[in-house]
Amino acid sequence: MPDSAFYAAVETRRTVRDFLPEAVPQEVLDRAVDAARLAPSSSNLQPWEFVVIRDPQVRQAANAACLDQLPAKTAPVLIAQVTHRDTWRRNRDEILRIFEGRGPLRPSQASYYRKIIPLVYTTGPFGLLGPLKRVISRVASLFKPTPNLMSRADVRVMAHKSTALAAATFMLALRAEGYDTCPMEGFDPWRAKALLDLPRHAEVNMFLAVGRRSETGVWWDRVLMPRDWVVREI
Repeated sequence: MPDSAFYAAVETRRTVRDFLPEAVPQEVLDRAVDAARLAPSSSNLQPWEFVVIRDPQVRQAANAACLDQLPAKTAPVLIAQVTHRDTWRRNRDEILRIFEGRGPLRPSQASYYRKIIPLVYTTGPFGLLGPLKRVISRVASLFKPTPNLMSRADVRVMAHKSTALAAATFMLALRAEGYDTCPMEGFDPWRAKALLDLPRHAEVNMFLAVGRRSETGVWWDRVLMPRDWVVREI
């Protein structure tokens, strides 16, 4: 039987644009973040970070960076969902450390994380190795199925896709807790990066406004594209 609670969370999740001033309990946020940490990611490298904005002055500047959108200004909690494209080495090493703590490392684990991951994710100084790798993998694909060996831009796309999966899981977890969210892609990326003091290879993927919806929080009825526009069988 399907899990009705899960489908209820999916069905009732809406993009909420006006929130009640009610605080979100810390334990609710903690559970939602822990659920998001279970989200799938490319090679399990988990290139994400949740930055919960607490300081009132930082929050005011973050609201401005979010173009003073109503969700940013009214939500009791504002979170920056950050993606890191250069943490793969650190995270790869942590994965290997955990594997080794569980017992002898399997040859497939050692080969994948010590050989294949560096081959795919290393782009060289100024990213100059990336285009060469793309050409090599594209030519090889003419003869046999070959993965994209990734330029710097490809690594960036990978990191953002994985981070978005964590954000989606986080939003569904909060809805299961009875709270609402608004994912915001409309913001000033340069001001946001400076405000959060992010390193060079990190970017804000989106801002997430969190709280309980007000009576006017949902602005219109849900609109879905026709199913045959989004599903195709071949």
